[in-house]
Amino acid sequence: MVQSRLRLIVACSLFALTVALFVWNVHHYSFLGDDAFISFRYARNLHEGRGLVWNPGEQVEGYTNFLWVMLMALGMLLKMSPEVLSNVIGIGSGVVVLILLVRLSARYCGWDSPLIWLAPAVLAASRTFTAWCTGGLATMFFTMLVFWALIRFAEERERPTHSSVPSSLLFALAVLTRPEGYIFAVTAGVFLLVDLFRGKRTPRDFLAWTLPLILIAGSHLIWRRIYYGYWLPNSFYAKVSGFWGEQAYHYLSMFHRDYKVFFFAPLALLPLIVRRRFIYGLFSVSITAYLAYVVYIGGDRFEFRFLVPVFPLFYWLLVEGIALIASAGKRRQEMKRAAIVVAVGLGITLWAATYFGSTRPEAAKTRYDIASIEEIKAYAERRAKEGKFLRALIERGLLPDDIVLCVTGAGAVPYYSTLTTIDLYGMSDTRIAHQEIAERGVIAHEKRGSSDYMRERGVEIFDRLNKLVHEVPVQNQSCDDNRGCWKSIPVGGYYLNFITFLPDTEYDMRFGRLLDNPNVTVEF
Repeated sequence: MVQSRLRLIVACSLFALTVALFVWNVHHYSFLGDDAFISFRYARNLHEGRGLVWNPGEQVEGYTNFLWVMLMALGMLLKMSPEVLSNVIGIGSGVVVLILLVRLSARYCGWDSPLIWLAPAVLAASRTFTAWCTGGLATMFFTMLVFWALIRFAEERERPTHSSVPSSLLFALAVLTRPEGYIFAVTAGVFLLVDLFRGKRTPRDFLAWTLPLILIAGSHLIWRRIYYGYWLPNSFYAKVSGFWGEQAYHYLSMFHRDYKVFFFAPLALLPLIVRRRFIYGLFSVSITAYLAYVVYIGGDRFEFRFLVPVFPLFYWLLVEGIALIASAGKRRQEMKRAAIVVAVGLGITLWAATYFGSTRPEAAKTRYDIASIEEIKAYAERRAKEGKFLRALIERGLLPDDIVLCVTGAGAVPYYSTLTTIDLYGMSDTRIAHQEIAERGVIAHEKRGSSDYMRERGVEIFDRLNKLVHEVPVQNQSCDDNRGCWKSIPVGGYYLNFITFLPDTEYDMRFGRLLDNPNVTVEF
């Protein structure tokens, strides 16, 4: 009786801790990233009848999240702001991940075990997990689909009476959300194929699982090839330039310095070694295959975003390892107590490592060109203000609405200004994206358009400093030879500083109204 009460108290405490931490951290780390506005711009163009394009008339797939863009476009149709809708879906997806974790743990540990709340409590304490419930991107939505698909796939295998279609559809949705979904879908397909050869699954099961996935994913691939001309998103060509082990080492070592994950990794292998359940192998191979891809491309520009999809798998395996230790001393009372003490100590240490790793000062800084959540947020907020500033100038007739812009951050500025925009790093430009790189640089930002190309595209404002609105001017230069030169235009106490590729006479014509109204008041 006393033991049951203690279990209940511990379980309720972990539940309350999980809810409180999740709500607090999501609120504390909530943000919108600049890249989210790429998806928003595609969604708006689709909603307004221009097609799935970045610039009207240019069919380039500068996004990597087809289903996410569709959801944002649907939201616009229903008069919902993508800035709000994206984070509502993201947070909702994070909640579903935590619920799936509890349900999965309860299946193996029982609903009366306090351990079912440990993995959710750890994730709720993680700045990375809770922050990427927001951001405006499909990160947590994709994570939810992958986790749900793998759980359902394992259930279908354990219970042959279950239909194979649901997991196939979930994998298909994951593939439509991000191309990395293929890694998890193919991994599951290999397990299914092995089961087929071993006689554990029938050809009918195999066809019931593969056909929906192939029909949906295949249809999207064919549509992409017809509509955009390539089998992969243009953003993949722009960002991925082959194996980059050194950057991957920095990416993963940073993650370990924050969360000490490699110290706990042996716990994740323990269930696979001791019990060898199907789901343990499925999760372990899925994590390995996905991490191999992350290592190959060198990680990501943003704080651990590419690791989030395997968080639920990894932390659940860790807790299963702790549960094994807790059950190790069933035969002798002394061993049982010692095992429980060790398991409790490991659980507390895991949670503490995650919580204190999330709050360490270094975690809020950019390291090895990998931007922290705080810096991503600050950058996007500034760029949103600049985009709205340009839009206000256009609406007041001070700037032409057909200005051609080139930016180093293709997100909020193009979205809010609505101007025709060239991305310097080629996210939405096939010519730049398919360039070869001479040397490695900032990850996912190694290819860039040349001055000759910008002149060819008629760029009138080049955001060379990754900042358009300044407190101090730059020195104006002459552009008579059309080589590209600096210009600074005073606007109500601020300065628009940029490079233009227009000759002076044409520059004076295009920017004449703004040049003649230096004291105009525009909110910034």
